Amino acid sequence: MKSLMSFLLGIVLTIVGAVLFLSNVRVTTFTFFYRYREVNVTAILMLLMCIFFVAYIVYSNFVTGLILGVLFLLFIISIILSMKFHIMYMSAFEVILILMTFFGGIGLTLRGIVHSRSELGGDGSNINDKVNRK
Repeated sequence: MKSLMSFLLGIVLTIVGAVLFLSNVRVTTFTFFYRYREVNVTAILMLLMCIFFVAYIVYSNFVTGLILGVLFLLFIISIILSMKFHIMYMSAFEVILILMTFFGGIGLTLRGIVHSRSELGGDGSNINDKVNRK
């Protein structure tokens, strides 16, 4: 029960820290199409996604689904690369507050996971008992 509360508190603190950080991030420019030198990468990925989407409908197997998933992931990455992010001015108190809530939440979440494994006997201590019985 204690590990469950630690896990839930960690999740809440991590979310609060992420929200505090993201509220101080500004996207200044956003173009839907990412260009690498003279090549429009996002347009090529959109065209390939349309082709493989039709191929997935016609031949729905693992390979076409995997290729479609990878193309979608690359498409999302190209959209993110086309954005320009800037972090607003923050005082030292705000930075410390954000870092403490975010990383403290991650620590509590991991602590809850590790302690729940040890409460369930997943830490390997039962292996010696099973070996000694044989």
